Amino acid sequence: MEKYVISLNDINSNFFHFTWKNNLVNIEEKGLLPKKGLHAKYIEETEKVFFVHGLDNLLILFDCWINVYKKVPLLPKLNLTYGLGSKVMRSKYFPMFLVDFYFMIIRNSKRHKKYAYEVFDKLLTECILLSLDIQENIDFSFSDIDQIKARGYRKRHLIELGYSEKYSDMNSNKMDNWNLHTLSDKGISPNKLKLCYINDSTSIRDILNFILENTELNLKDICPNLYDYLNSYKSC
Repeated sequence: MEKYVISLNDINSNFFHFTWKNNLVNIEEKGLLPKKGLHAKYIEETEKVFFVHGLDNLLILFDCWINVYKKVPLLPKLNLTYGLGSKVMRSKYFPMFLVDFYFMIIRNSKRHKKYAYEVFDKLLTECILLSLDIQENIDFSFSDIDQIKARGYRKRHLIELGYSEKYSDMNSNKMDNWNLHTLSDKGISPNKLKLCYINDSTSIRDILNFILENTELNLKDICPNLYDYLNSYKSC
């Protein structure tokens, strides 16, 4: 795959998607196929390719990911439990105080935090970043709807699960720049993809360090979950 060298211009511009290294051979042949991920299949309605606008928004996406994994049930049948939870949270009849109670009791759970950090650590080790050469109104639309926002979840629960008001517009169902996607059922062909490098490395860790050195985001305020991971992971 063609090489793309990360630069300062990418902090606030261009489009990026991260994926597992072992997907690269298939991606080089078929491109990025629209799909519902492990958790998205319970909450998204159509298949899409997700990406961010600018590397600052990659930090925000990482913050959201860590937050989500701090909240998911740690049970053997995680997928079944996650799917059931996603349904009851948008139910008109399920007692929402039980959902609120669940979030309250796990909010400071060291076990959940440790699990989230281990998952994110694996992501940094085993993923790569792709640069996307895509165009608005052909591959995606900035005015497209975020299907999770539009599915009837309570605002407070969306915030609990990563839609921070510091980087998400909670008064609109439109996508946010940290959570963009292609048009429904539309993939991205191989000729529109490049493999991202920084200092001859494809490591997401190295790219993350570059972003952290050059971002103007106040991580402690905007991305508290990522900030905590970076500063206290070894103590968990």
